[in-house]
Amino acid sequence: MKNLFALRGTTHKGKSQTIRTVVELLTQNHPDATIEHNHTTKAEIRIVLTINGLKIGIDSQSGRLASGSLALFVNDGCDMIVCATRTSGAAVNAVDALHGFDIHWFEQPEKSKPYEQILRSLMMARQIVAQVETRIRSAKPALARTMSASA
Repeated sequence: MKNLFALRGTTHKGKSQTIRTVVELLTQNHPDATIEHNHTTKAEIRIVLTINGLKIGIDSQSGRLASGSLALFVNDGCDMIVCATRTSGAAVNAVDALHGFDIHWFEQPEKSKPYEQILRSLMMARQIVAQVETRIRSAKPALARTMSASA
């Protein structure tokens, strides 16, 4: 089953920073990852990474989910999606309506002092990356068996 990891939180709580940190951690852990659909600005990111044969669509802007990013990721054959959403609205509804994906919700920690928010965002990013890495590791043997069976 495919997986979607959605980071839910209210406005200005650091969701985009957390998602950008997820991308940074994944690309550090997998320097051989290939990158597609890279749309990055100072504040937001939308990207598709391929790691060990698995496609991971990542978007930090909840406003794009319902209007195109989820469809882009599904049509591109993403095995995993990591995204940010508000606590309600079109993006949450689009995630909930997505078929063929197990949905895993994460709650963005509440905003506090700036240095505390940075640490909380880093901790949340690490939690999300741990879940993604678990799926990457569990898929590796299946990919190897498929390749050896067809050889």
